[in-house]
Amino acid sequence: MNKLDKLSEWLRDAVQGGSKAPLVSQTEQKKQHAAQPEAIKKTRGPAIHPKTLRAIPIGGLEEVGKNAMIFEYENDIVVIDMGFQFPEDELFGVDYIIPDIQYLVQRKERIRGILITHGHLDHIGALPYVLPDLGFPTVYGSPLTLGLVQKQLEEHKLVKHTRFKVVDNKQTYQLGAMQAEFFRVNHSIPDAMGIYLRSPAGNIIHTGDFKFDFTPADGLDADIKKLGEIGKRGVNILFSDSTGALKPGHTLSERMVAESLEYAIMNAKGRIVIASFASLIGRIQQILQFAQKYGRKVFLSGGSLEANFEIAKKLGFLKFPAELVHSIREVNKYDERNVLILSTGGQGEPMAALSRMATNAHAQVKIHEGDTVVMSSSPIPGNERQVQFLVDCLARMGAKVIHNQLADVHASGHGQQEDLKLMMSLARPEHLVPVHGNFYMRRAHGDLVPDVGIPLENAHMLDNGHVIELKDGKVAMKKEDIKVRYVVVDGLGTGDLGSQVLKERETMAQNGLVSVTIKMSHGKVMGAPFIQLRGFLAGKDMEKNMKEMDKKVRDSILKLQKRNGKPSVHDYENVIRSDLAGYVVQKFNKRPLILPVVVFM
Repeated sequence: MNKLDKLSEWLRDAVQGGSKAPLVSQTEQKKQHAAQPEAIKKTRGPAIHPKTLRAIPIGGLEEVGKNAMIFEYENDIVVIDMGFQFPEDELFGVDYIIPDIQYLVQRKERIRGILITHGHLDHIGALPYVLPDLGFPTVYGSPLTLGLVQKQLEEHKLVKHTRFKVVDNKQTYQLGAMQAEFFRVNHSIPDAMGIYLRSPAGNIIHTGDFKFDFTPADGLDADIKKLGEIGKRGVNILFSDSTGALKPGHTLSERMVAESLEYAIMNAKGRIVIASFASLIGRIQQILQFAQKYGRKVFLSGGSLEANFEIAKKLGFLKFPAELVHSIREVNKYDERNVLILSTGGQGEPMAALSRMATNAHAQVKIHEGDTVVMSSSPIPGNERQVQFLVDCLARMGAKVIHNQLADVHASGHGQQEDLKLMMSLARPEHLVPVHGNFYMRRAHGDLVPDVGIPLENAHMLDNGHVIELKDGKVAMKKEDIKVRYVVVDGLGTGDLGSQVLKERETMAQNGLVSVTIKMSHGKVMGAPFIQLRGFLAGKDMEKNMKEMDKKVRDSILKLQKRNGKPSVHDYENVIRSDLAGYVVQKFNKRPLILPVVVFM
């Protein structure tokens, strides 16, 4: 019996009985709970929502990113994931968007742990920004996941303050009155886990990001047997990844991607550049094997790739002979037929390695005729234009560009419809809460439940801040919501950026900036006003317009002084801003941000 046959047998056994298998009784759950080790000491003060498990998403249910979910039973809180989201185009200057943790900060002494499903930034990226405010609760995760978390925290000098717990999929972890078990899932990064969370009020599964890959690149199968056993024990609510819910069938296996990549490497006449996500460790391992097979040296280009590569190597997820991988600084010392460059930048990020190659700005690599570039990723929604521009630039330089529309050089890490139905069949939940995705993705996920015997009304569509409760095995949506703000990371600061700040940034981006500096002494303007225009085209009448603006500012000040004998700084700024705005609209047909500065000598 081959490997695939064995897996099929496991599937048949695990799913036997369908979704109608009975849940574990509440009496039995209480017996199981009593048999567990003594829960850690409860927080002082009255218990809230007695005998009720509350689930509160604070991110990840209105977007693809910033995943974070709170599970609260009486005085105990468990958090699953804490990621960030990259900003939309209109959020000028914003670095990241992170979950709003106000609810947690007010209850931080009750947090028993933050459980991380896997090492992607949309699941771990917010940790450096929230851990200090949460009192540094213990972070649970698999070895590779915690290795990547530690790398994030090192950059913020927070590692020594943080407690880590490496999890094993054969162990149960006590978290106050709740217990957590981890189970292995397939994803686009190794060491990804789903979580089975038990409480006296009922049991839930949080899948994390997953797909079912029966020929995974790393050789590690999903814990299908364990999922089936958990399903038999009883699952009240399944919180399940929805990113691939719009696509029918099963997600492409990494083995199919490997075949396409090997073909590309084998047939490349000159240098070959493969751009992929830095987190695709399994795919990187396959590329290393093919490079060795076809006599090519490997060169890494990209900070995130190099960092993840080192972590994965130390933890044993990447294995290769030492002489195979070299510094990118040495790339031009080797015959082009013996060169394979692993690079970041498949999403068209301006400063990423591949983008610098495409714009001839890379210090070591100049793309030319005979090079082959493989885009081993698919565009993230919103990045399509940047990726197309990148492909066009590379083609103009003479490179042969291979992308996922031409060959199977990328596979998603998210399950499609048949994967989602298989997860439901294994877990046998009474209720489904689609997570990780925009509403239309989650709605499509919810529409699948009748296919596995779950009533359509048992698919619950939550948004960030909504509360769903589990009590005595029964599920109810609460009318109350937790207020969730839009929290951003902006340089060194975090918080609500505010509509006024965003409006000002948008104005500057679209219409430019006019700054006016005047010096005053004893009520008189000293010297000429210093006027600067930023974001304006220098037309033929610009010199004339600048002189008129100078006169406009002076006249505005004199009129103000006649109306008000002792104007304040605020008065001066307002009149300059108001009068100059009308002039700029008339002459330039633009509404820039006008910034007056009045200095009293």
